[in-house]
Amino acid sequence: MSIDLGVLRASALGFVVAWAAPAGAQGLPGQAMLGRQLFFDTTLSTPPGQACSSCHDPATGFRIPDSRVNLNYGVAVGALPRRVTNRSAPTIAYAAFLPEGPPSAHFQVRSNRKSMGELLFIGGLFWDGRARNLEEQATFPFQNPNEMNDLVHNVGSPELVVEKVRNSAYTDLFRRVYGANVFDQPTHAVFADIVQAIGAYERSPEVSPFTSKFDAYRRRQTRLTQDELDGMRLMTGTWNGLTVGLPYTKNAQCIVCHGIEDHLADGNSMWTFSCYTNIGVPKNPDNPFYAQTDSVTNPVGYNPYGDDYVDFGLGEIIYPINGLPRGNRGPRSNGHGDFLAINGGFKVPTLRNVDKRPHPGFVKAYMHNGVFKSLKEVVHFYNTRNLTTVPGEVIDFTQDDPYAHLQGQPLWPRPEVISPQALLNPTGIPGQDGGEVGNLGLTDLEEDHIVAFLKALTDGFVPEGP
Repeated sequence: MSIDLGVLRASALGFVVAWAAPAGAQGLPGQAMLGRQLFFDTTLSTPPGQACSSCHDPATGFRIPDSRVNLNYGVAVGALPRRVTNRSAPTIAYAAFLPEGPPSAHFQVRSNRKSMGELLFIGGLFWDGRARNLEEQATFPFQNPNEMNDLVHNVGSPELVVEKVRNSAYTDLFRRVYGANVFDQPTHAVFADIVQAIGAYERSPEVSPFTSKFDAYRRRQTRLTQDELDGMRLMTGTWNGLTVGLPYTKNAQCIVCHGIEDHLADGNSMWTFSCYTNIGVPKNPDNPFYAQTDSVTNPVGYNPYGDDYVDFGLGEIIYPINGLPRGNRGPRSNGHGDFLAINGGFKVPTLRNVDKRPHPGFVKAYMHNGVFKSLKEVVHFYNTRNLTTVPGEVIDFTQDDPYAHLQGQPLWPRPEVISPQALLNPTGIPGQDGGEVGNLGLTDLEEDHIVAFLKALTDGFVPEGP
């Protein structure tokens, strides 16, 4: 199916413009209210027409708001027609509660997976963690040629953004928040104020309200359905739905990465440990980024690898800052391959609002590249990644050729990055520790129950009463 990216972009922007402010939005503190104006301002891109909310819309859990984009491509469409990003847009909801990355380009490493006791990369934003916090994250889209495209002579231009804000309809609010003479300050200082205000909005309760059915259940304001309860028990592996309790009949081991708190006194559950893992997600063949190879019209944001492009995730960041090529592959590599076990590792997102959508027929895209289009598909992938059409046959990704001598057909396309060091449970051996993806042994009905519980993590639930 051929779809004009420019038409899709306009459709997505129209959806954003039509979105109405929720009750109480005007009551946000001044800095957050200013940040909200900036977040929804479609004049800040070049050409005008794209805002932060164009890829992070409240109606979809602060993710891409166009069903057709999600269905047909799975990645974000930029301000310029026929320009796309290489990845889907992660949610910014609840990002304020996640650990920051360190001030340098090196990641914090600590043990944080209770049942595994492994050392993991923790913190940072974006799928590859390259931004330290919300303010730093907000600087990137403005200056990305495949997003808001505020560039001058192919170089990111904070000056361009500052000038647009100076001439905006909310310039008086900006002066009230940061001072009457704020625009007399150096550009870098004003740009820092802009991203600080956006960060303030993203830290507001409007973005992270904790109003899901699960939250109401934790506060004893409602009950879960039997399907939802079974799904929670499968995800935690316990009868009580906590990290510690009597073992349930099966354990899908979801909370190994999508961590939770056991008690309200410990804080709200984020449903992520903010770690990075390679779960063997296949390529998204519908991603237009593979064909975005024109270096003349897009010299900064083009794809020099064409169809051979491989997204190494964390390996795109960590190896280059240590003087090695992306993924530590090809020319200039040190010959040790993925010695840090990070290739194909992407940030584990929160499960909150993973099903939030404006209407039941709306299609969301899942994983870093938007390759999956439903929660059922995602859960089934986790359950069966290593399996084939022959019952009992298991693919072992530690083998030199995992697909040699298979009797059946693999249930899934090959992982984009097969790194035996980084791939979670590469052998597909089920077990309490180390078997949290690939061969879980869940029935079709049990998969449905996990999906039912995931839907209970959608904000906006209203308890019926006392």
